[in-house]
Amino acid sequence: MLPTCSISNLRIHEIGDLTRDLAKKLSCPELTAAVLEMLHESRCTDADAVQAWLRPRFEALMEELNLGMGSTAAAEKWHSRGSFGNVVVYGDYDTDGVSSTVLAMEIFRHKALGVRYYIPRRDMQGYGLHANILDQLAAGGCNTLVVVDCGTNDEEMLYACQRRALDVFVFDHHSVSVPSPSFPFTVNPCVDGDETARKLCATAVLWCWAWKGKIVSRSWLSYALDLAALATVADCMPLHVLNRAIVQKGLALMRHNPRRGLSALFEKLGVTQHTLSEEQLSMRIIPCLNAPGRVGYADPSVKALLGVGEFHSHVDDLIRANKKRQTLSERIVSEIDDFSGKRRHVMFGAAWPVGVLSGVASRICSLRKSPVVLAAPVGGKIRGTLRVPEGANAVGILSSIAGQLDAWGGHRHAAGFSVLSARWAEVEENLEELLSQVQVEEDVVKALALSPARITLKDWKAVGDLGPFGNDNPCPYFYRERGAADKVVPLGKDGKHCAVVVDEMKLLAFNAASDLENVSGITGWLYHPRLDYWRDEERVQFMLDCAVAERGAK
Repeated sequence: MLPTCSISNLRIHEIGDLTRDLAKKLSCPELTAAVLEMLHESRCTDADAVQAWLRPRFEALMEELNLGMGSTAAAEKWHSRGSFGNVVVYGDYDTDGVSSTVLAMEIFRHKALGVRYYIPRRDMQGYGLHANILDQLAAGGCNTLVVVDCGTNDEEMLYACQRRALDVFVFDHHSVSVPSPSFPFTVNPCVDGDETARKLCATAVLWCWAWKGKIVSRSWLSYALDLAALATVADCMPLHVLNRAIVQKGLALMRHNPRRGLSALFEKLGVTQHTLSEEQLSMRIIPCLNAPGRVGYADPSVKALLGVGEFHSHVDDLIRANKKRQTLSERIVSEIDDFSGKRRHVMFGAAWPVGVLSGVASRICSLRKSPVVLAAPVGGKIRGTLRVPEGANAVGILSSIAGQLDAWGGHRHAAGFSVLSARWAEVEENLEELLSQVQVEEDVVKALALSPARITLKDWKAVGDLGPFGNDNPCPYFYRERGAADKVVPLGKDGKHCAVVVDEMKLLAFNAASDLENVSGITGWLYHPRLDYWRDEERVQFMLDCAVAERGAK
């Protein structure tokens, strides 16, 4: 489906004298200066701020970073031990959880007799620590427990492990739901870190802890930045200067010296390694790494990233799992589209596989631009996932009904919960009321008025210095007013795809042929360029993002 937006919600920028002056000051192409001016107007008045944005001083940023008091305590524990014996890394099933699991295994191997991992199944056990599993790990000879991407709010279980003479470390970034976490070896900037640290994903928290605490050699650690970059993009973390630097460095590593499992995945998906972008990570690579944990066990993702054993077969498993996830997700979307009566914010499916609900909820939230809960039964409980648009607070919503929930947690825009089946009707009603009261303001979209015919490959590659693009540093949109000569042409053989030809350039519109059968109400096009590699030649493509109309978005 091709989105539409109202011309009244567009803030259209044009290249002018100020842009040309900025280009001269920065010795950069006018297109780069125009995009910088459009996306980051406040920085453009300060030359030092612009230079800091364009060329992050990575080591200085790391020195200034404050991860909180737990970081120091955990580092002191690391340096006080010659060995941590048998180590178990307890992780989570999404890309951040898997990446931090792999990174923790690789770090703790420097001081362990052996390292293994455990990740609970999303559909059977759910997120976070489980006391019965911890009992089994302790009974099985675990000497050290390393918890990643969860654990902050499970102090009782952490202290219980410590009483059993286990060394315990926690590396997390989730919001704090207990009054004041006191477990001393929890490294979570959301407890008492600085603003920059609070915007790190779990993998980056672990990586930064290892760098600042001199846990392993920094030269070795630099080769693990691919994991932090993957997880930062996957968790849609805000791309402030440090996160941008992490993704920049991680992308460079993946382009030139990827770990074996990632290299095999790139090849299987037909992704050209040396032109790998954050958009390809988000749209092609990360869905495959997420998929096994959504439809079953996350093991193939861990083993593929570790690159051990039959890693090629694990890469095949990733691709098969992603195809299964796509099929299940489309089925759920179809069922939701078929719901009759008044559109609801909270939807329940007795046969929905809980593992894929978060992705579907994100998609529906984005399309509707309203909060949504999707829920399904697991055992004697109901598990749900909540997604909210910009301006709302998912954790704040769940905290207001915390007394009715069995467990809950998450981030500002995404959260999950479980509730006893007997209480679901009450929780469903309360959530529906809460979500119906969320006030959502339609975003103002910035776009640079420019024909695709004026964007060269060289200029667009120069714009890449402003990237990577993502949360808080959006990929720039371009606007082209609809002209009398514009035409829609078919693309491919199945009739689903098309392209809009403007100024003899194609704006590619996938799965949008039916939406563009009638263009009478359309006044313009929003698009973005991207790099593509075809027959050993690099080129720039143009992707149609939105049709602009006089009235509001559908």
